[in-house]
Amino acid sequence: MHLVIGGAKQGKLQWVLQEMSGVASQVAYTCDEAKNMPIWNALHEEIRRLMLLGQAPGKAVEQVLFQNPEITILCDEIGCGIVPVDAFEREWREQTGRICCMLAQRAERVDRVFCGIAACIKPEAPV
Repeated sequence: MHLVIGGAKQGKLQWVLQEMSGVASQVAYTCDEAKNMPIWNALHEEIRRLMLLGQAPGKAVEQVLFQNPEITILCDEIGCGIVPVDAFEREWREQTGRICCMLAQRAERVDRVFCGIAACIKPEAPV
């Protein structure tokens, strides 16, 4: 699994599509789609959606990884900045941060994209 993080509108998806020679039709936006697609964009939004439905986003992400261990996952960094007053918004940030920590630990590679430029923060282990 490959994790790509970065701020909103920083070019993560464009960078991944270019690196993978991919096309927009290969991009998933929900857990169900991600089980069969090479790229999963906007993980943070799916976590929010699942939380609003009262579902456990961590379990849903685990299911995706079990069925699609080679997936590339993109997530906005949402934990920086002013702490929201709203309890749900704080919990969403917490859940997203914890899930991204788990993904980064298990990922073969982690990249951070800023202004369309990627910096590898966890390189793939040598073969």
